[in-house]
Amino acid sequence: MVFDGVFAENLMANVLRGVVPILVLVVVITVAFKVAERKRLDKARQSTKDMMDADDAANLARHKDIGEEFFYTVSLSDLPITQYSEEDMAKPVSPYMWQVKVVAAAEKKMLRFDRQYSNVELKQMFGPSNLDNVAKYEENFTNFIHAMRFWAEALINADRREEAQKVLEESVRAGSELSQSYTLLADIYYQSRNFVSLKELLTTTQASAMPGKNIAAKHIDALLKEAGA
Repeated sequence: MVFDGVFAENLMANVLRGVVPILVLVVVITVAFKVAERKRLDKARQSTKDMMDADDAANLARHKDIGEEFFYTVSLSDLPITQYSEEDMAKPVSPYMWQVKVVAAAEKKMLRFDRQYSNVELKQMFGPSNLDNVAKYEENFTNFIHAMRFWAEALINADRREEAQKVLEESVRAGSELSQSYTLLADIYYQSRNFVSLKELLTTTQASAMPGKNIAAKHIDALLKEAGA
């Protein structure tokens, strides 16, 4: 019985020696996790507070006129405006329909920024009272670029690629944020074997701030590789 008692004690001691480090490790990990989580929450709360403070400060910013350098003005003389027949206008044919939409969009006030600004930044730049105008003018530019893209596609489908090229080149010069403006133009350059312009377009695409620039750049790069240029 004594033997059994000693054996049991030794066995328990060995078990505890194996279990205690594990328990300590679990406790340490749990404590470390809770500390890290608390820090994360504190950082998130501080970040939210900073954003709210910045927004409150921006709401007190004085009204400032929007500088002319931010506005985009369309030169219709740079676009392939075509005089259509009464028959084409009556249908109406797709290139004519989108040309009308582009001309109408071009008449509106448009804002074009070189990068994306947050609402807080825009309030700081122009004052909160101007935020609605800024949003409206930015939307006008976006609608214009979309109309240009659809116009170019309509011209391509009508086998009028030279005119489509002019539309897309003007879209790119305007700072289009649509990857299709770049990929459609790249396809035209590729098909006309204009590899110099295709390389220049790749450089322009890579330097742009548009969301889908990697998609467009990959497409253009693939065309250059296929052409061995």
